[in-house]
Amino acid sequence: MPDGRTPGQASLFPHDEPITIRALTIHPPWSDLIALEDEVLAKRIENRGWTRSWRGTLLIHGGLTLDETALELPAVREALPDDYQPVKGFVVAIADLTGIHADDGQCTPWSEPGCFHWELTNVQRLQPVRARGMQGLWTPKRPLLDQVATANPALVMRLAA
Repeated sequence: MPDGRTPGQASLFPHDEPITIRALTIHPPWSDLIALEDEVLAKRIENRGWTRSWRGTLLIHGGLTLDETALELPAVREALPDDYQPVKGFVVAIADLTGIHADDGQCTPWSEPGCFHWELTNVQRLQPVRARGMQGLWTPKRPLLDQVATANPALVMRLAA
């Protein structure tokens, strides 16, 4: 089927209900740092020049453009494996966006001065799913959500909530 489902397979996300999940495209390696499972090394603050009132479940999409200057930063080199290969063009993690606050000093080692700090909790690495990203906070289409659910069956309830 053109939407990625097999014939007869119903969507997990009914067409008569609004999609409440959002997605954010982030340049690797930052997206991969968010997807890390080691809470000590993982990036749990996303730095943005803008804020939103929206809170909820957020897909983390690794953009196609690698931030090569980030790879030179000591904290990034320490957190990523020596054989790091960026995951570009895929949804790599799911998180809860639980808050956004203005720069208040350095709330974590990953916080950038002068930015809004987007607080990410309950982050889970995903079996990556290819997707086209967008600028800003975007609403994923039902076929993408179905593909994420199919590739990550343990997250079906979280995605459907």
